[in-house]
Amino acid sequence: MPEGRPGRVVMLVDNTIDGDSRVQKSARAMAEAGWEVHLIGRAPSSGSDSYQIGDAHIHRLPLRRLPPRKTLRRRLSRLRYPLAYQNQDKAMLKTRSIKVIWAELEMTKAAPAARTGISSEPRTKQLPMLAQRTAGKLRRTTIKVRAQQTKARAGNWGDKDGAWEEVERRFWSTAMGDRAWRRLDPLPLRYELSYRDKIEELQPDLIHAHDFRMIGVAARAAVRARQSGRDVKVVYDAHEFVPGLAQANRSRKWLASQVAYEREHIGFADAIVTVSPALAEMLETAHGLAERPVVTLNAPPKLVPDAAGDGEAWTTPEGARDVREACGLGPDVPLAVYCGGAAPQRCLHTIVESLQHVPDVHAAFMINNLDGDYVNSLRALAAELGVTDRVHLMPYVPYDVLVRFLSTADVGIHPLRKGPVNHEVALSTKFFEFMQARLPVVVSDVKAMSDEVTRVGNGEVFRSEDSKDLARAVGMILNDRDRYTATYDRPGMLDEWSWEAQAEKYVVLYERLLKDLG
Repeated sequence: MPEGRPGRVVMLVDNTIDGDSRVQKSARAMAEAGWEVHLIGRAPSSGSDSYQIGDAHIHRLPLRRLPPRKTLRRRLSRLRYPLAYQNQDKAMLKTRSIKVIWAELEMTKAAPAARTGISSEPRTKQLPMLAQRTAGKLRRTTIKVRAQQTKARAGNWGDKDGAWEEVERRFWSTAMGDRAWRRLDPLPLRYELSYRDKIEELQPDLIHAHDFRMIGVAARAAVRARQSGRDVKVVYDAHEFVPGLAQANRSRKWLASQVAYEREHIGFADAIVTVSPALAEMLETAHGLAERPVVTLNAPPKLVPDAAGDGEAWTTPEGARDVREACGLGPDVPLAVYCGGAAPQRCLHTIVESLQHVPDVHAAFMINNLDGDYVNSLRALAAELGVTDRVHLMPYVPYDVLVRFLSTADVGIHPLRKGPVNHEVALSTKFFEFMQARLPVVVSDVKAMSDEVTRVGNGEVFRSEDSKDLARAVGMILNDRDRYTATYDRPGMLDEWSWEAQAEKYVVLYERLLKDLG
């Protein structure tokens, strides 16, 4: 490791760090470059913990709760369902009490005839049986009505994107401008509450905010530090274009909140970094930046054949060192791979569908979740098409061994859905991981990646969500694979697309911002 550089760096991320290779690589690389690096993320369900990635210190903290905001829809639901109980739990308990009411009535009616006479009559005063039955029916009816209203109101509380949300968005945006996110989606305040004490304890010289939700946490920490006389620098690492975030299961109100949140805090950053040239240009235009963000591609570490390293002895729990061995396939069986998140917009179903058109090809998926509705739908689709034996689902592989793990496959596929802005401008991690593994690449016709594949000549492009066209592209590569991999032999090409080259840009940036600490 190089001699220690002056300055303590705190990186922030809004996830559990597991599976976020860009964040892990950034923390490790800057620690190896000589800075004292602390990475703060969200604790998993098992609880808070601390550990190290290389020389970087990891702190995972629980996300603290805040009282939920009462949305306009919730307030109006009280008028629409005035008899609803406070919550579903109370409604459930009240519903259970109906059985108790009838049990009491049954006892009252049958008890006199069932007495044996072994003791004197109890001194119990009660209403006539008719009055008790009437009162019991009234209580049962009232409870049922209130329970039904409680259920209906709870269903009305969901994450909607209707007229009331639009009224709320427009009202708060007009009344508060970019401060409106506090009313529309105050989740970032929970991250600030959760991370604040740890940031203050560490007293960083530089805060590196990964992704949009952390820019406010970093900016506010820097403001507090500057008020106390410490000059803290802020680097904003923009992973996506916030106005272009996919809105699946999200409302316009939510998106407006995220845009306002980023816009309010981005002006506190000392430097901005992002993941692709197209995104850098969009950020510069959208925020009127004084300089274009530095581009650090989501490239993996270089694969160095026969080199000893931290991951050299790594295997899967079953003992496999590479994807072909993990699938139990021989060297002559065609194998396509995908690595990354499993979600409908990633279009993994298109890969499964394509297998019916390429009878000998197997597909391996290294994904973040082996369960859930979407992954189970992939299993059902594979069974329906009769390709179950050629679909291999397996968990994430650590980023520092992933390239080696992938290298025994024949082709890498990235079937991203065309349309969303962030899909069109992305040069994703897996795109470069396939290249470092020296795999030909098949990508959908999203702009940035398809343009790059066409320019470099290391793969084929297919029409998004067209399984027959994907099968055509895979078949072309398998029929002449050497032609596509020859491009990787060009001098310096894989060096440019490596994390080692990208991390140097961080080093230059950190040195510039922390130059006065020597």
